[in-house]
Amino acid sequence: MITSHTLNARRKQSGITLIEVSIGLIIAAIVAAAAFIAFQNNARRTEVQDNIKQITEVISETKQKVGSTSGYTGLDNAVAGQLAILEVDGNNVALNSYDGNVVLADIDDNIASLTWSAIEGDQCTDIMLAIANGVTGVAADPAAVVPAETTLNGEFTLAQTTDICGTGNAPVDLVMFFGRR
Repeated sequence: MITSHTLNARRKQSGITLIEVSIGLIIAAIVAAAAFIAFQNNARRTEVQDNIKQITEVISETKQKVGSTSGYTGLDNAVAGQLAILEVDGNNVALNSYDGNVVLADIDDNIASLTWSAIEGDQCTDIMLAIANGVTGVAADPAAVVPAETTLNGEFTLAQTTDICGTGNAPVDLVMFFGRR
């Protein structure tokens, strides 16, 4: 028999309902997703900054060690390895953090090129804009001997970066041209 005392005891029972648990899980999932996205964005920014730093150092050291003295004629990965500009293996191959090739080459006595292969498409524009002040132009074809896009007052436009980097995530080979000091 149900008495009023039994009904009052059932009303006072405490605990967590299924709805409360579901709401808690949804909130936890949203917080976890936001943290994951923030982590990915931070990792991407760090990778871009590391590549910009490496590219800038290679160009600067090449200008200093080669361009200011004898010119770029004969410049290749073997010479860059001997001068400690690039870290090359026994076959004079240098790799970047995208597992793409890094190639230093002479165009003529006054101009050299640095090819940075397999850049992730969404990072190409950031890299291109950051290195604009240190280069005279860029191309996307590793066989290029002239820039497809040239800098204007040390800057690239958004249209120029789109021409070189595209709009997708496909890997890009960025060929940077630079001259003697």
